[in-house]
Amino acid sequence: MRRGRLTRYRAGKLTPWTRSPYGYRVDPEHPRDPGLLQIDPAESAIVLQMFAWYLETESSLYCIAKRLTDLSLPTPTGKLRWNVSTVRGIFKNPTYTGCAYTNRSRPIPAMQRKSALLPIGKGGSTAPRPPEEWIAIHVPAIVPQETFDQVQTKLALNQQMAPRNNKAHSYLLRGLVSCGQCHLSATGRSLHSGYHYYVCRGHTDSLRAAQGQRCTARYAPADQLDDLVWQDLCAILTHPEMMAYALERAHGGHWAPQELQAQMDLLKKASQQLERQQERLLEAYLADIIKLPEFERKRSELSRKQEALKTQAAQLQSKTVQRIELSQIADSIEMFCAKIRPVLEQADFAQKRQLIEWLVDRVIVSDNNVEIRYVVPIHPEDPHIPFCQLRSDYRGNVRRPQG
Repeated sequence: MRRGRLTRYRAGKLTPWTRSPYGYRVDPEHPRDPGLLQIDPAESAIVLQMFAWYLETESSLYCIAKRLTDLSLPTPTGKLRWNVSTVRGIFKNPTYTGCAYTNRSRPIPAMQRKSALLPIGKGGSTAPRPPEEWIAIHVPAIVPQETFDQVQTKLALNQQMAPRNNKAHSYLLRGLVSCGQCHLSATGRSLHSGYHYYVCRGHTDSLRAAQGQRCTARYAPADQLDDLVWQDLCAILTHPEMMAYALERAHGGHWAPQELQAQMDLLKKASQQLERQQERLLEAYLADIIKLPEFERKRSELSRKQEALKTQAAQLQSKTVQRIELSQIADSIEMFCAKIRPVLEQADFAQKRQLIEWLVDRVIVSDNNVEIRYVVPIHPEDPHIPFCQLRSDYRGNVRRPQG
């Protein structure tokens, strides 16, 4: 079926979408025939107006979306409120220049999370294919190619100059701060008064605001939070005994991956239950409630179950030991701290930022509380793997492939 569709795409006999883009009207009898695709006069006029508005000075995607919403114009799905993503999708769609493309992407498992504090969970995503694999299908044009190119240039420029990409101000924790209230990321913001803050995206997200879910967390003073995290990092690097205490907890199994720890607890409870069954079985035999053959048969069954539980427990314990490797971690941490200590006092901003990126996985701010999640490399040559990816709930209910 897929090969058949690709053949029809290459022959120009099939549109690449089951639902026509905003501004077009399909033939009711042959909705996938490109030759019968028509331009909707009303919607195409709105599309042209959107492109013209965006090329105006100081215009933005949010301004276009708000303008369309204020005019009570229905969205492509018939709703009353336009989103920035809908406007961007129209501006990025080359169909409006008269050429629709298919076979531009391929399905892949979901690889990104909506928030650093949430798992990836189930779902899929797409990855782009090489341009030479794209299949072009000619359709009626609505927007001139020159206008479309000008909009693409402005989109790229606005993305480059977006606040999230602004590196004019020195935010030590840039990209590492999350809101403990709504679990969204926090971005740096500089006010005209000269003060700098980390502000949760939930404050300014237009969709959350429209749904009445605007975040109410306080702004986090950037300078104070940067100093707090840096001082805490220095304290950890200059006092390895703090990590030694954490290793003692790991030796007790407290840091075993959550999934393994839960399985070990279940095996322990099951083993205790089998021991109680053994005791009751012996009491029943001594009280002459059951005869010797029945006693031997049930005792054999319980023994086999106990051996199976011991085998599972040994396998889980082996996995836990392999993952933790306490002795290697302790030696590596001590060597790493000794190597870093001499440069802490003289470190400039770039060096501080590099250390922060190496060792700090996430800083979670909840009003007056600050949680710092660290990750320490086991070996100097090891690649940096964020601590969040080591958690068993990183991908929600989806199991990560081993190896």
